[in-house]
Amino acid sequence: MEYPAFTVNFPVILVSVMVTVLVGVIALVLNSLKKRRTALILSSATVLLIAAFVVASGFLEAARTNEMLREADDLAVPEGFKLGNVQGRSGRIVQATAFLPCGAVTAPCPSLHRQWSGPEGQGMTRADVERIIRDSGWQGKLVINEENCELQYTNSSWITCEARGKLKDFDAQMRLSQIRGDAWWLSFMLDPER
Repeated sequence: MEYPAFTVNFPVILVSVMVTVLVGVIALVLNSLKKRRTALILSSATVLLIAAFVVASGFLEAARTNEMLREADDLAVPEGFKLGNVQGRSGRIVQATAFLPCGAVTAPCPSLHRQWSGPEGQGMTRADVERIIRDSGWQGKLVINEENCELQYTNSSWITCEARGKLKDFDAQMRLSQIRGDAWWLSFMLDPER
């Protein structure tokens, strides 16, 4: 699935509006000082520059998003796992996180979070996590976090195994987890490298 060829995010719109207002005020001041030609040139140049900025950022963001989606498509999802819902949305998700606009420090853009659920009663082991990494072609790129890889219940009602690393220039995280009595969940996240 390809993301649209052109997208404009909130920060681009916000910056464009702020620059337009600022230049509009400067043009009004110049106009009141009887410098109409300068005001007209400044206004025209600003409109052209803002249009170029919006178009360029829209195409660059869409290209970056599609690059991320192609990388995520390599994940070797175990047989029987079905793509699930994340935060009330189904399918592939490209989104900012929390309530901040895409591009903010805590919500890098684009970000991807996919989640699959396994069939009832299926058992999973550390070897399955290693196989997912190997079959995805990510050996040496994703590394299992030894401190956070316990797939047998002890005193907890939740078990998980997590792998982190870099895929191209994205920070990647894959997590296999289960709450006692529920199906397994496989989560995969990609964010721009920080």
